[in-house]
Amino acid sequence: MASSAAEPTRISQLATSIQEHTAKVDAYFRSHDLPSPSFDIDLPPDLPAEIRQSQNAILEATDELSDLMLGAQQLAEGFPPRHTSLISIQAISRYDIASKLAIDEEITFTELAERCQLPADDLTRIMRQAISQHIFKEPRKGYIAHTAASRVFIEASELKYWAHIAFDEVWQSTTHLLDALDKWPGSGEPNQAGFNLAKNLNVSFFESMKANKRREKAFANTMSYMQKRQGLGNTTSQLLSAYDWASAKKVVDVGGSLGDTCVDIVREHPSVQCVVQDLPEVITEAEKKASSETASQIKFMAHDFFQEQPVKGADVYLLRWILHDWSDQRAISILRNLIPALKNGANVIVQEFILPEPGMLPSYHEKTIRNMDIAMKAVFNSKERSIEDWKELFEKADPRFIYQSADVPAGSNLAIMRLHWEESK
Repeated sequence: MASSAAEPTRISQLATSIQEHTAKVDAYFRSHDLPSPSFDIDLPPDLPAEIRQSQNAILEATDELSDLMLGAQQLAEGFPPRHTSLISIQAISRYDIASKLAIDEEITFTELAERCQLPADDLTRIMRQAISQHIFKEPRKGYIAHTAASRVFIEASELKYWAHIAFDEVWQSTTHLLDALDKWPGSGEPNQAGFNLAKNLNVSFFESMKANKRREKAFANTMSYMQKRQGLGNTTSQLLSAYDWASAKKVVDVGGSLGDTCVDIVREHPSVQCVVQDLPEVITEAEKKASSETASQIKFMAHDFFQEQPVKGADVYLLRWILHDWSDQRAISILRNLIPALKNGANVIVQEFILPEPGMLPSYHEKTIRNMDIAMKAVFNSKERSIEDWKELFEKADPRFIYQSADVPAGSNLAIMRLHWEESK
């Protein structure tokens, strides 16, 4: 049914929202004498909460408006084609293209191709695709120069590891997801995923890392990058503010990778002692990168969380972005392996995505979580979970895991779930 002439249409509502929030952002930049966002100037990392909220509102509204303007035909076609748009970003990472061009340099495509030892025609075509996405620019015909987006590949040292995992691991795995569903219907085994077909391997992603140091290092540094990356909603700042860490004498970060979370905890709470646990190869890398500043407060320990927890009687056991890597059966095993170490009153903090009810979030944000869920299935044969799924998982692991609460702090994509261990149950 057509809308009444007096009622604002959805597209006009979205346009009004974009205009109002853009005016707020613009006023903030002007009043603080900051350069307006452009493709050559990135957003400041420390924008106040109200401006971040306007930023999100603009992204949500433009995303929906764009989909409405594309129409049913192009949405059904997946237009614009997202799979091919990733090729140029993968190439920039694989061939380290950004570092071959100085920040303020302007050279021909031919010269850049020579520096990268790639055919000039191929590099030009790939880079022009990147330029269409505002990664690099062509200031005059035949020449290439940096933008804010291409400079990130130089300035964020861990981005190259993220790109390797995102494109050479996750992306390739998703292209084989349906083949894996056909071959192993209903399987939750970690070695029966799209990853296995993409890489022609019979072992899980994590097992494969033991024989491939490049993959292992890339994954550890990717976790570090995603934890520190501003704007992604995965930083530890929300975790620090959502729990009284000062009340804990000892914290065990189970599967804590390079220890970035514990570094943030002890810097803010010097009385806390942390133990960072991960596989031996990851711990070796973590110890190499460890700072002497926190050496007295952070201990690194090789530990497989499918084995019994060796650190007994800690106040907090933290599982941050761990359980979503595993099927329900494996996740339950991880939780049960904590039990012999838990004292009465111990806290288990689980920080993960919580799948929303359909339609509860703007599609811009729901896409992120739904895409993550598909990626987990493709690579690990695992899943993201709803709050009901999480509660059921904790109960199946052991009724003495008393679920207390789940909060999604402002600005975060991850929920913080609190479990209390009660021996009397």
